[in-house]
Amino acid sequence: MTDTPKWRRYLRFWRPDVEGDVEDELRFHFDARTAELRAHGLSADEARRQAAEEFGDEAVVRARLHEIDHRIERRRARFLWWDGARADLRYALRGLRSNPLFTAAVVLTLAVGIGAATTMYGVMRRLLIQPPPGVTAPERVRRLYFHYEEPGDEPSTGPHSSYPFFQEIRADHRVLDAVAVYDRMKVAVGQGQDAELADATLVSAGFWRVLGVRPALGRLIADDEAHPVTGTRVVVLGHAFWQRRFGGDRDVVGRTLLVKGLPYQIVGVAPRGFRGVELAGTDVWLPLLARGDGGNQAPTWHISGTSHNLAFVARLRPGVSPARAQAELSRRFGAFVDHLYVDGRGYPPEVIARNAATRKSVRLAPLSGALGSDMTRIPEATVSVWLVGVAFVLLAIACANVASLLLMRALRRRREIGVRLALGMSRRRLAALLLVESLLLALLGGTMSVGVMIAGGAWVRRVLLSGMAPEPVGMDWHVLLVAAGCTLGTAIATGLAPVLQTRGQGLVGLREGGQHGATRRSRAHWALLVAQTALSMVLLVGAGLFLQSLRRIGSLDLGLDARDVLTVSVDLASAGRTPAERAAFYRRALERVRAIPGVEHASLAQGIPLRSGRGGSLRLPGTDEWAHTEQGAVPFMNTVGDDFFAATGMRLVRGRGFTAADRTGAPVVVVNEALARLVWPGGSPIGACVNTPERPDECTTVIGVVADARTFSLREEQYLWFYEPLAPDDDDVGVLLVRRTPGLTGMEATLRRTLRELDPNLPYIDIRVLGDVLDPQIRPWRLGATLFTTFGIIAMVLAALGLYAAVAYAVAQRTREIGVRVAVGATTGNVVRLVLGDGVRVAVAGIAAGLALALAGGPLIADLLFDVSPRDPLVLAAVGGGVLLAALLASLLPARRAARVDPVTALRVD
Repeated sequence: MTDTPKWRRYLRFWRPDVEGDVEDELRFHFDARTAELRAHGLSADEARRQAAEEFGDEAVVRARLHEIDHRIERRRARFLWWDGARADLRYALRGLRSNPLFTAAVVLTLAVGIGAATTMYGVMRRLLIQPPPGVTAPERVRRLYFHYEEPGDEPSTGPHSSYPFFQEIRADHRVLDAVAVYDRMKVAVGQGQDAELADATLVSAGFWRVLGVRPALGRLIADDEAHPVTGTRVVVLGHAFWQRRFGGDRDVVGRTLLVKGLPYQIVGVAPRGFRGVELAGTDVWLPLLARGDGGNQAPTWHISGTSHNLAFVARLRPGVSPARAQAELSRRFGAFVDHLYVDGRGYPPEVIARNAATRKSVRLAPLSGALGSDMTRIPEATVSVWLVGVAFVLLAIACANVASLLLMRALRRRREIGVRLALGMSRRRLAALLLVESLLLALLGGTMSVGVMIAGGAWVRRVLLSGMAPEPVGMDWHVLLVAAGCTLGTAIATGLAPVLQTRGQGLVGLREGGQHGATRRSRAHWALLVAQTALSMVLLVGAGLFLQSLRRIGSLDLGLDARDVLTVSVDLASAGRTPAERAAFYRRALERVRAIPGVEHASLAQGIPLRSGRGGSLRLPGTDEWAHTEQGAVPFMNTVGDDFFAATGMRLVRGRGFTAADRTGAPVVVVNEALARLVWPGGSPIGACVNTPERPDECTTVIGVVADARTFSLREEQYLWFYEPLAPDDDDVGVLLVRRTPGLTGMEATLRRTLRELDPNLPYIDIRVLGDVLDPQIRPWRLGATLFTTFGIIAMVLAALGLYAAVAYAVAQRTREIGVRVAVGATTGNVVRLVLGDGVRVAVAGIAAGLALALAGGPLIADLLFDVSPRDPLVLAAVGGGVLLAALLASLLPARRAARVDPVTALRVD
């Protein structure tokens, strides 16, 4: 076979590994041709000689190896592409190393943008998308909500129903595999100094089966142990509680834990991160028996058919759709409720008729979605959705900032780009070179964003998810996928601007040079600066609106002192104390507490303001109708001690409050303004007589009118209230109220120490700030203000730095022009105004665009604001002024540098 040195050298240079394949291919074709010639009658020697002559022709060889040549070319092309990519990467690395300040600014900007967007997505996913951890096949598990539509009234939805309804559907397996009920409450665990208040979930039979949970240690509560009456005192520890209180001791199973003063045997530990179907964490899992354990409630509290106090969770049978299960459960629920209101059970006819006209149904909800008690999204979840949008706006600002910096870098390299194009580089090759640089920067930024996600994410979760169960340690792959997508999108977005800027360049870059070419204004560059400013304006307007809402809430007159009043309560019932012993303890505690320095006022009460209300009745003598509103609401009442109004900060607008003498004297009462307006319109109730159910035929004198105070929430109609003095023999005392000196700290520890000195065997002492109960209602505005402000400030800093870099770069490139202006008579003020004008024009255009966006999008967040218009002129003006001031400050330093340009030095630049 004839050698062909040309193609053999070709093979040996490019792919020596296929040289043997070519030899084999040639030999195969040679043998095939020899056999073909012998079939035509030639001898073996003649056939081999003629085949050798044919294969000695190089053209024939190349024709026969055409397919192999194509394969080699494809491999060569891939080799050249990788070689070019490596060269581009090395060039980009050299360029970034030569300008470390530019590289650090770009990478840090991208890290902040990508980290913020990814972190907020992770929080939103945890709230709205991700099912609770530890639940098996969560797509088949549903929470039950109970919906009522009464004619003439607003529909209502709630998550609670009764234990008998649970028993009604528990044995029916047509649509459900399993069903369970649960209840949440706080319980005191431990005793003495080791006592603490724990979050408890009380579960029924089937709870663990519904969720498909396996214990991390020991076992779970058995079905017979979970019965509300005949159950057993056993407890399963939450994983985090086990780690915190018992140090993760694996020998904890079998020990005893005091719960509400009674011994509960520890039988197991729940898996890590398991929180049931709620967002809040659980410290201990208890049987339903624990609800009435150690208290005044009868152990049959669950059994009443009208006692709707249990939440339901169910697992659907395989193949059963949620719609079918919902229809079947609605039918069963309607029949169950109607059976409760049949004739002969003592209900008035109007109540029976109203129930018959009410449409009752069951609605199934997935475990995800962050649904509250009314089957609507909780405020934290709504805020998280908005903050995801805000974070991606911040990412857009970061991308615009980086694109602006890369664009300035490309403008500075116009001469270099022109040389490359003149030497034959294709525009595709040039675009690849620029995109490699942006991709490298994005990868570095994406890598650093992991640190932002870890550090900033912990802070965001602490602020946004406070009070909820902590997340299991580890990085969700969904979040990492979003981070990778943000990184790739950022690389493309930031690299696109300089690539587009190279269009039309070529000999222009060579002809104009580095200085003169760069003095031309880049429309894309200034458009990016305007976009940054506008988006920053939108974020700052959102922050301003939330801050204004917080200010309105802070100035809201609650009718009492919510910050400096402490509520002190002790679960003495669980310790086995009788009502008389409990009341005696509170009275002794009151005397001791009043002597503590820093305590301005202290009093006792049956109910806690802002947390509880007991219905009462009041009427004028000689009338048969008890006081009520047009909607039929009767007054709330509270039995309180002397100094109660001073202790809570409630203002007396007429008359006086209770004194010690009122506890044993003639019956008296204090009413609030709403009740006074209703019963004595236009007149004064002081000295008037009223009747109460306890004294229907005796005159109870009104001695004072107290200002209206909030009862349960920030937004509510004023409720009717009246107050009666706490009698000396009254043992229904529930709370000690302590008003401290404003700003005084450490009072909680002092109170605990004082009460323990009074009785060392006390269970957990629960001390809270009175207004803390309103914190969940204030959280949406506080979260919005905190996170909007944080992101807004970051965005404004990025925009200001981008504007500063742009103006400083423009000054550096216009040095010769400025020198000429100074040489022909321009003053320092003229130069400063020239430079400041560039920054101000960008700021004004950005402010105008931002105001337009804020005004257009304002109605979308109107429901999240508190008594604030989304187009509040004060907020818009303040933010616009702040952005303009930031732009002036960003332009001032380059302007001062330009004012100091020496015309002689500037004219020598070229």
